[in-house]
Amino acid sequence: MNERNLIPEAFEYLSKSDEERIIYCKKDHWIGYGSAAKLVEILEDKFLDPPQMRHEGLLIYGDSNNGKTAILKRMYELHKTKLDYVTKDGEAIYEIPIIYFQAPTIPDESRLYSLILDELCVPQNRIEKVAIKANLAKHFLNKLGTRMILIDEIHSSLRGNLNKQRTFIDDLKQLSNSLSLTIVLAGTREAYSALSIGNETSTRFPALELPRWNNDRKFRSFVATYEKCLPLKKASNMADNTELLNALFYQSEGLIGKTVNLLKKAAIKAIKSKREYITVDDIEYLPKL
Repeated sequence: MNERNLIPEAFEYLSKSDEERIIYCKKDHWIGYGSAAKLVEILEDKFLDPPQMRHEGLLIYGDSNNGKTAILKRMYELHKTKLDYVTKDGEAIYEIPIIYFQAPTIPDESRLYSLILDELCVPQNRIEKVAIKANLAKHFLNKLGTRMILIDEIHSSLRGNLNKQRTFIDDLKQLSNSLSLTIVLAGTREAYSALSIGNETSTRFPALELPRWNNDRKFRSFVATYEKCLPLKKASNMADNTELLNALFYQSEGLIGKTVNLLKKAAIKAIKSKREYITVDDIEYLPKL
């Protein structure tokens, strides 16, 4: 009987060694809290769009370490290729309905197409002309049935030369138009500001902000849910401990990524101390030297 009310996998780890439990505490877990679940629902709706002359994309923006990458990767995991072969135009192929990658660190067309070809597992000559890479990417995106492209850290490509930035975004729009696929971008407020200059956010990439947490019921609910993923032998009951919650919120600055990292570190300390539950003193991002 799961008396600790843990998720099944975490419960199984209660009988394992401290070392195994510590490694498990470091694992990532998808927690479908309100904003994240809503965004995945929006992405699912866009993924199911029929072919259109002009697909509307999306920009998800917000502070660094606030869950944008986790949402994109969740969507990717839900729809990534299963390597099941299908017959298309008389040829046996495997479909790649969705790809995910981090944007190049500069607005470079050649790097963009190289990243796409890498995700499609297509051999390439990296010093080939941009036009040839672009045609190759379009050919295989179409052939492999790609319906959505997820591009993380897009702010990295929206710096420096404004003309190159515009060309980079124009390439994304042309990919979407010519192949009838949806492109989803994620980045910081810097990305939102850069795209707003050309009025892109209100037309091709309408923007949704992923806000920081408030120290409220939703935050408590998230912490209570995440505690179920931590294979500690005693209940910490963090959601009922106001002092602990306040410390966690203060240290995390309302950022979901930092909250999760603090919880992971605290759980590891609880195991190493043999205490097996989390206390306020465990809530620290870096140890005091």
